[in-house]
Amino acid sequence: MELNETITTLEVTAKSKKKSQEKKWNKKISDYNNYLEEYLKHYKKAIKGNAVSLSTYPYFKLKFEYSNIKLNMAIKEGLLTKKQQAAIFKIQSKIVNMCIK
Repeated sequence: MELNETITTLEVTAKSKKKSQEKKWNKKISDYNNYLEEYLKHYKKAIKGNAVSLSTYPYFKLKFEYSNIKLNMAIKEGLLTKKQQAAIFKIQSKIVNMCIK
């Protein structure tokens, strides 16, 4: 293999790894949003006395909080793109908006 072929191969590998990491974090952000949505849905039902939701909402709350910790660490370490960070902040604003109501 020549030097130019090696450099091109390394560049392609690096780009492919970056895309893979981006997809992984996009999945985590999607899960983060889903955990919040489920938590809020079951929390509202639990307040109204729904027994199933009363036992279910704590699970989604914990999953959401764990995801929140992981994503905040990723932001601090610079692993996320600006677009991914904006998506996280948008999800977090849902919590703030719910607390205000």
